[in-house]
Amino acid sequence: MKLALFRVDGSHHLGVGHVMRCLAFAQGLGKVGVRSLFVTRDYEQRITELIQHHVYDVETIPQSCSFVEDASLTSEFASRYSVSLIVNDLSHTDNVANLEEYNRYFQAMKAANKFMITIDDFTKTNFPHDIQIIPYYGAENMNYECHGSTKLLLGPAYFIFRQEFIEAAKGSREIRKDARNILVTMGGSDLLNLTIKVAKALNRLNVTSLNLRIIIGPGFATAVKPEVETILEGYRGNHELLMARDEIADLMLWSDLAITGGGLTKYETAVTGTPSIIISHFDEEAKRTEEFARGGSILHLGLISEIDEGDIVKAVEKLLKDDVLRAEMSKRGRNLVDGKGIERIISEIPQQILGNF
Repeated sequence: MKLALFRVDGSHHLGVGHVMRCLAFAQGLGKVGVRSLFVTRDYEQRITELIQHHVYDVETIPQSCSFVEDASLTSEFASRYSVSLIVNDLSHTDNVANLEEYNRYFQAMKAANKFMITIDDFTKTNFPHDIQIIPYYGAENMNYECHGSTKLLLGPAYFIFRQEFIEAAKGSREIRKDARNILVTMGGSDLLNLTIKVAKALNRLNVTSLNLRIIIGPGFATAVKPEVETILEGYRGNHELLMARDEIADLMLWSDLAITGGGLTKYETAVTGTPSIIISHFDEEAKRTEEFARGGSILHLGLISEIDEGDIVKAVEKLLKDDVLRAEMSKRGRNLVDGKGIERIISEIPQQILGNF
C-alpha cells in the first residue's frame, strides 16, 4: 500500500483550517488505497490529538526549527516511512509574511525526491512542485506562469472538502420563507473574540422566537463560552452553545443563515447552500473575502475593527426578511463549489504514485 505524507501546521494563532483540509485530503486518498502520515510542528498537543482522533499517525518537529531544518526533518520522515507522495499545506499567515525564507523550505525539499503536491496561497511559491493547487475563488482567472513541469490546479473547482460536505453537496437545499435558525461558527479558533461581538449583536435583535446555535471551537479562549452564556441570559429565543464537532455540515443545512469569520468556512457555507454573513479578522482576509463576495453567496460586512453590533443586527434582519435574496445566495454558492475537488485532484496524480487499488 502506498503512503502519503502531509506537512501541515495548526495552532491557536494559526487556526486549524489547514489541518482539517489535509485530513479531508487524506480521507480522499484512503478511498483509493493510499494511507497517510502527518508531520506537524509541535505548537500544541491538541493538534496532534485532533489528527490521531481521525486515526492517522503523527510525527512532530520542533516549533523553533528553521525552514531548512524543517525540510530536512520532513525529508527524513519521508525516507523512513518510504512515502510516495508529499502534500504541503503551509501557506498560512506566518509563512506568507516571510516568503523568501518560506521558499527555502521547498528548495531544501528537493532532497526528498518525492512526488510533491503543494496547496498554496494566491502569492504562489516559486518552486517546481509536481502539482500546485490554489483552490480559491478568483485564482482561476489569474495569469500564473508554470514553473517547469508543474501542473497548476486553480480555483474553487479544486477546493478540498471533508466527506460530510461532499455528501451535503449532493442533496437538495430548502430555503424557508420564514427564517428562524441562525448558526454562528468562527472555525477552530477566534483570536479577536468575534463570537462574543456577534452574540451581543444577536441579543439586540427585535425578532423573537429565533433558534440560535453557536459553535465554540477547540482553540477558543476558555473565557469565551461562559461570557457568551452570560450575554445570552436574556435572549428572547432558543439558544445552544455547542462544542466543535464533525456534524458542521448538518448544522449549516439546519440554519437559514450563518454568521462566520472570513476563513475557509465561507466555502463550506457555499457548498451547503447556506446564505451567510462574513466578518473578516484582518486586511488580507478582508481582501480575499471581498473577492469571494463577488460570487454572490455571502454578505461581507468588512473588518471586525470597522463594524459595530448595529451593523451586524441590520445585516441579520435584512437577510431574515428577504427569502428571495437568501434563495439566490444559496443557488450561487452551490454553483460556485460542487464538492468534487478531491476527486479532481486525485485524477491528476499519476497512477504509479497511487499504486494499485
